[in-house]
Amino acid sequence: MTLTEATFWTKRIGVILSVLVAIFIIVVMIFSYKDFGPRPPQYLTATYTCTDSKEEFLESRLEIPSLEVNSDSENIFELQTDTGKVNNLSDLRIIDVHKYRVKTQQLDNQSKAKSLAAILGFDAEKIYRKGTTDYIWTSNENSRSLNINAKTLNFVMTTKSPYIRDIVKDATLPTENEAIAQAKNVIRKLNILGSDYNYNNIGNITTHLVDINPDGSYSEAPSLAEAELIKVDFHKTRSMISIKESVENSETIVNTLNSQIGNAVEDEIIVNNERVKVYNYSTLVTYMNPNSSHISVYVGPQDPNSKQLEMIYGINLTYWQLETESCGTYELIDPSTAIEKVQDGEGSLVYLNEKNGDEIEVYQPRSVKKYIIYDIAIAYYEPEYQISFLQPIYIISGETIFKDESKGEFHIFYPAINYDIIKDKEVTQLSDNS
Repeated sequence: MTLTEATFWTKRIGVILSVLVAIFIIVVMIFSYKDFGPRPPQYLTATYTCTDSKEEFLESRLEIPSLEVNSDSENIFELQTDTGKVNNLSDLRIIDVHKYRVKTQQLDNQSKAKSLAAILGFDAEKIYRKGTTDYIWTSNENSRSLNINAKTLNFVMTTKSPYIRDIVKDATLPTENEAIAQAKNVIRKLNILGSDYNYNNIGNITTHLVDINPDGSYSEAPSLAEAELIKVDFHKTRSMISIKESVENSETIVNTLNSQIGNAVEDEIIVNNERVKVYNYSTLVTYMNPNSSHISVYVGPQDPNSKQLEMIYGINLTYWQLETESCGTYELIDPSTAIEKVQDGEGSLVYLNEKNGDEIEVYQPRSVKKYIIYDIAIAYYEPEYQISFLQPIYIISGETIFKDESKGEFHIFYPAINYDIIKDKEVTQLSDNS
């Protein structure tokens, strides 16, 4: 081959390779492109407006505790879901973050605590103060006690287990629907919850049948006939995307989102003393135990020794109120990245149980052979202690194979915000109608 021929073919091969590379790039762009449809600017580019600086927001980075497993467990994962698929939320890339209202101890908190105690059937004036942290009441008539946090007014009311068992022996337990009605009634009377709890929505309420063990601990009863209490849990939801009716092209935006991530729930908020219709695309708020909640009411048969709330035997109430609107929007990590992190052992195991296992009894570590991932979903996570912001997580779920070859179920949480790209506050210039 002459030098001229070699030069010709070198140029020709270079052109061919360039064309192939260009075609490859175009193909990748086509298959990786997602048409998010029309959206307000804050849902196309994250605003990062919950804090002035990224360092301040990162101080609230989610730290989720994990359940222990036995030392002989193996951290083996098998993926049996479409990589990166988040149910019908695969088009979600920018999400709302919500700010909690900071609870500080008010001068009238003792008066408020007394009012709560009276509603719950205690003599409000028979108060015992535990230092500066708690207000405590007890009732010998029905073996109840009440402990209210002096700062937050969150509280726990309990009834001694032997007393409950004595009542149940000669009484009939209500149905689960009746228990829900009783629980709703006491929550309404307390009048301490905001709009982020919608206890009229039956889908946000769950029940479990409770058996009281000889040692006074609780476990799940197999049937209503064998139960001694009914545990009613109230779950709240919060918007991932919120579209005001006043936004330009709101109808088109809502129609597009309805097809992408499901139908919106219509609501109204007060803006500048005016009511504004809002279309919320919401998801559940979950907790360290995803099958429980921060508001649980224990309902049983009517107690002849109680003059008020005769069917209520216990309440656990932890409530952190959220601001009406989100404080900003933040970018999510890709779902497939969350799965990879979990497979690398970076997730938080929050639920591990046998299939159809006891949902009430205290968790006991198990020996795990393998985790099979079937699903990944998105929710918000609220810990037991007060934090600054309500943030999203991915819930990775599936089947567990235990060492004895029996099968169970698991949930693993992983923070969903992409903390690596958090920026200082970016104020987007929105129209007056946004």
